[in-house]
Amino acid sequence: MPHAWCCQCVSLRTFNFALERQSKPAQHRTKSGRNRRFGRLSLCLQNNSAATTPVSTPVRAGTTPYGRGLLSCKQLSSGTRLLSTPFAELLLLPDKVEGPYEKVHEQFWRAHGSVPDELFRFITGAARWDLRLTAWLLWLSKYGSTFWRRYTASLPGESEMTCLLNYSPAEQPELQWLANEAAVQHGWATDSHESLFSSHTGHLKGLQLADSLQDTLWAMSLVRSRTFSDKVHDTEVALMVPTADLANHSFQYNSTYALRSARGAFELNSCRLLNAGDAICISYGSDKTNAELMRDYGFCVPGNPNDRLDFTSSDWQQHAGIIVKPATLLFKVLNSSPAPLKEEERPQLLAGPLLKALGLQGKLKAGKVYPEGMSSQQAKYACAEDASLSRTLAAVLSLPVCESAPSIRNGSNSESKFWPPKSFTDSGEPALRVTLTRKEKVQQRRAIDMLQRHCRSLQAWGTTLQSHEDLLVTESELSPRQRQAACARVEHKKLIEAAQSALQTYYEFLTDTAVLSRILNK
Repeated sequence: MPHAWCCQCVSLRTFNFALERQSKPAQHRTKSGRNRRFGRLSLCLQNNSAATTPVSTPVRAGTTPYGRGLLSCKQLSSGTRLLSTPFAELLLLPDKVEGPYEKVHEQFWRAHGSVPDELFRFITGAARWDLRLTAWLLWLSKYGSTFWRRYTASLPGESEMTCLLNYSPAEQPELQWLANEAAVQHGWATDSHESLFSSHTGHLKGLQLADSLQDTLWAMSLVRSRTFSDKVHDTEVALMVPTADLANHSFQYNSTYALRSARGAFELNSCRLLNAGDAICISYGSDKTNAELMRDYGFCVPGNPNDRLDFTSSDWQQHAGIIVKPATLLFKVLNSSPAPLKEEERPQLLAGPLLKALGLQGKLKAGKVYPEGMSSQQAKYACAEDASLSRTLAAVLSLPVCESAPSIRNGSNSESKFWPPKSFTDSGEPALRVTLTRKEKVQQRRAIDMLQRHCRSLQAWGTTLQSHEDLLVTESELSPRQRQAACARVEHKKLIEAAQSALQTYYEFLTDTAVLSRILNK
């Protein structure tokens, strides 16, 4: 979502877009459809005469490690203003259109022309912000100023968008574990089209906004994947900034953005030292899972540290109520889902021995674990470079754990038994016990078996990780949605395999300690 050019305020309306269609398929981590149609972007500032003058800019559009995006043209220090775009040159929708935001819209109308009264009432009404912005974008794409019609024409087509709402019922089975959510999203978008945007049946049919469902899906997915949000004076604001939406996402972002109401502008600033050729990245959300990134932006992050597996449902029931027919790879999503296990029935692992077996440290309950010998900050940077390590930590954090031993039905579960009063860490908390009794080891191995069965049920789709990886390598004719669905399947299956590997390591640790104990007791 960032922008990029000179430090002074520059009117986006004065820029020319030189578009060159790209044939390269969408990359794994690009925003939805980003690198397909936007092509090369050359920016030329137009003065009042017919001549054009090139502008010296700190960033440019180009190919980044994440796909199509923005790149730094030179070395830039932290705090450099990369962009300042006047409010009149962007679409801005506050929760409440009053006070200073009335002036913002007046500036936009003066710059790009007014809109019909019916559309104005809808934009400033009580509907959801994304529906209001969708209506505005649809109208601008057909009837807006030259700038906005040129800009919307340069955006990816609906067939290139990969948000979950873009997946048709025929395409949804490709998503496997996300198929149910895609069905919900697509159904909501279809209902919104028929009730609001359709030129034939919608409440706004007098505006002739969308002749087909694909028109509405196009606009809705662009709003989903290219909209900024901010909070100004306790007011939530959603906005679209042309060309700024080229900025990619990274959990290790190097730039931030903000609305500067005093300056009447949207600004993007670097927050780290940037070298020439660095990709300009912001965060779309520090806690976004791949399911959420796929839903709203149409991509997933390899080794996403926020991903978790669900171990709360019954492991012997089919996962998420989905019936699998491996022969034809057909999946039917049912409305019903397995009943959750009762608390006492859920398998639980002991935190102390588990961390010891895996060579980890930290607090599982607090969601903070990292390899022994590393600080939490070092582990953060290590995970950014090593997706496999990130998946391992995410998988371990998914496992059901308890700090003290689970209750044993024929024995006592006194806290004093498990927490010696003089065994404390430097932070003043009880140290995690890593030694287990024979009964506890039996109980832990039984819990591991249950969790392994659950992992196998999560894999029960009739396809393998290797088949998906081969598909991405060998099939050059995959559509953008087919390719992105395959990427999502690969990431999910790798997370499951990381959990299986961690459980197997813990099982072997318990077995080895049991054998060693018998030898020492002889």
